[in-house]
Amino acid sequence: MLYTTEAIVLNNYPYGEADLIVVYFTKEYGVLNLFAKSPRKIKSRFGSSLEPLTYSKVAFIGREDRLQRIIQSDIIESFYKIRENFNLFKKIAEILRFIIQISPKKEANPKLFLTFTETLFQIKESNTPDKYLLYLKIAILKSLGYLPDFLYCGVCAKKLNGVFYYSEGFPLCKECLKKEGKEFRSFSKNIAQLITSFSNWDVRYLKRVHLPESLTQAVERFIDSHIQTILSYNKIKL
Repeated sequence: MLYTTEAIVLNNYPYGEADLIVVYFTKEYGVLNLFAKSPRKIKSRFGSSLEPLTYSKVAFIGREDRLQRIIQSDIIESFYKIRENFNLFKKIAEILRFIIQISPKKEANPKLFLTFTETLFQIKESNTPDKYLLYLKIAILKSLGYLPDFLYCGVCAKKLNGVFYYSEGFPLCKECLKKEGKEFRSFSKNIAQLITSFSNWDVRYLKRVHLPESLTQAVERFIDSHIQTILSYNKIKL
């Protein structure tokens, strides 16, 4: 059976002497692995389309219960400007790995795919990419159901009333914190408000947003810590 979809390469790795396994985030089929025959033998546009972060229209064949084979890959956007910026690409590569590790395989998420591609286009043109990277992390967490709910306690579901504590991936009220005897850290209402705002904004709105660097860094530290907590539950290293 023939399948076609828009897709972004998350990763690739060798398979045999000249073949590749390509990990895609696709619009219609979610995250999936596809087989590419002999792209490493010669340099070609087909081989270039299999580079991480490349956005392409992909055609593939095969049974769904087996490793399917790419038969065509037409580049829509290579995002080479991002890949050529070592520090920027290093940060994005962490996000790509997070998507691979935490996303359900072969489960379509067209809304997240659209957000992902739109954010990459904004990063490509931006002189301040860090806020877009933070936005993308928050969007992924929200879409996959891992973004904390800052309105209610993660244990008793009581409204938090502006007092925030965080432990093991959840905001907690003071009473549950004492009862559970968990290690915790407090965080400011401003952090919770900014994360909630980011999760509801359209990515294009960020062009008009100027955030205090100290607040942005505090939110980034919290989100990165939260991601590590999620990965630790699944015993995954990023």
